[in-house]
Parts: sequence; C-alpha cells; structure tokens
Amino acid sequence: MCVESVLAGNQGLLYISGMDKLVGQLSPSLFWDVDQQGVDTKKNARWLVERVLQRGTWEDWSLLREFYGKTELRLLAPRLKLDAKSANFLRLYCTQ
Repeated sequence: MCVESVLAGNQGLLYISGMDKLVGQLSPSLFWDVDQQGVDTKKNARWLVERVLQRGTWEDWSLLREFYGKTELRLLAPRLKLDAKSANFLRLYCTQ
C-alpha cells in the first residue's frame, strides 16, 4: 500500500509488525489519513518530513532528525512544501 491509501483500522498501534521502525515510533495522529504500514521512509521521505514538521510533536521531530540526520534533511529541504514557520525552523536547523 502507498501513502495515499486510506487508514484501515490500526490507528492506535504504535508499532505494527512489518512496519518501518521509525514510522512505528511516531505519533499515530500523523497517519490519520494513510495506512502506516504503507509508509516507506525512503520512498516517502519528503512526505514524512513535511508531515512531522507541520503536524508532529517535538518527540516526532527528534526521532526524525535522528533517523535522517542533518545531511539528508539538507538535501530534502529544497523539495519540501512547508508553511513559512516550518520552513524557517528547518532552515535554522540545517544552518547550525
């Protein structure tokens, strides 16, 4: 399944067998509209970073930052569609 698919039943689970470990640790509310099992951290990196920056918690950001690292986030940054506040936050993080 892909990110565009509709979430079907597993809303409250933090970790589902076969699901990417990072996705399983993030807030379930980030995946209200998709199937968590269908989120691939490589294929859906841009979508996942956008979602965490705009709707995630500080813990979600910490997990994401640890997983991707500053170098990968810098590479993704130009392709992200973010609101001004999130874009500025990421810019400041990447320039430190």
